[in-house]
Amino acid sequence: MRIKRFEAVEINVPSGSTLTRFYFPDLPQLRNAKIEAVQVYVAGAISATPLTGSTPVTVADAKKSFLTLYQGDLQLIYNIPILGLNNIQEGTTTPFVFELPSMNDIDISWTKSFVSLPSALATTNVAYSFGVYYYL
Repeated sequence: MRIKRFEAVEINVPSGSTLTRFYFPDLPQLRNAKIEAVQVYVAGAISATPLTGSTPVTVADAKKSFLTLYQGDLQLIYNIPILGLNNIQEGTTTPFVFELPSMNDIDISWTKSFVSLPSALATTNVAYSFGVYYYL
């Protein structure tokens, strides 16, 4: 894939959180952007997130995390496993994909989109870290 534009995105998980749904913050740079791919980064692939220097979510917690993306009020992607967006091979125990799924230039409503889990994270004070490939 040729990179046209790239934006690092994070969803912080506060210390002691028992929530099972974490929404994206408002991302002004990505409003009306045509999304080509979304990549996730977990502990082991990176040691600190690019925006805040937070600890990335653990692989164990990523294994039970799912991403839901909206375009306007339309739910386009529902509960895709987070590790289905990990294309960085790190060791022998972290699942990864050879190629990131193409998002077909969708326009994501970020503040409606979220990461969900069936139960609270085992480790808090971490961040979900994503890379978004896009063009305008």
